[in-house]
Amino acid sequence: MNRGMLSTLFRNLLQMLKAEPSWFGLMAFFGALPAIVSSSLLLFFHQRIDALASSSTYTLIFYSVAAFTMFMGFTPTTFIAVISGYAFGWKGLGLMMLAYPAAALMGLTFGKFINRWVTGTEGFVHQGLKRFFDALGEHQFLLFFFCRLSPVLPFAMTNVALSRMKVNIIPYIAGTLMGMFPRTLLFFIVGTQTRDLVAFLQNPSYGRADQLLLPMFVIISIIGLALLFNKAVKSLSQKYIA
Repeated sequence: MNRGMLSTLFRNLLQMLKAEPSWFGLMAFFGALPAIVSSSLLLFFHQRIDALASSSTYTLIFYSVAAFTMFMGFTPTTFIAVISGYAFGWKGLGLMMLAYPAAALMGLTFGKFINRWVTGTEGFVHQGLKRFFDALGEHQFLLFFFCRLSPVLPFAMTNVALSRMKVNIIPYIAGTLMGMFPRTLLFFIVGTQTRDLVAFLQNPSYGRADQLLLPMFVIISIIGLALLFNKAVKSLSQKYIA
């Protein structure tokens, strides 16, 4: 990429930021929120984990609350996966996979609401962003799959970011479940092998295989999203420039 292209890209980003400051602010807020809140919940979970795991009623309450905290951005999905493996064993995996689509559906509705409340509109003001996300929307399953596969993209931030698209529910849920399952399973297994939950969540340490899988998930998601973005840009070029 030459200097002229970088200069053009930088100008376009500045224009987007000026046109959509509230939207970019929402991305920053929901990107940081899970890490801030989850750290304050460590002691709470540690003191009550045995009581939660000892009762099926408390277990169901835990996953109902977890669905809420995930879609609101209070807790990272990986945080819930580790606790599930640690406290509930393998029954927790099935409950996690029920909590995810519930959180995703609530998150989509919440994303539309918070966008309308903060920015005044559910859609983009910047026409370039609007056309770009419309083009991305032609490949919704893959878009949601690669977003959910990445362990570094916060769940709630992704919901809020993509809720400005015209989302089709079936590819949204299917992409969410299939994208989140590999990393959920990984963190769930890590939780089953963890002896000190608080110590682990404060200072995560993974085995050799896990250390290879996490970067692989990130790389696959980056490559997949880059290909989708490139396809969207080409589609826009053919439609508006040709």
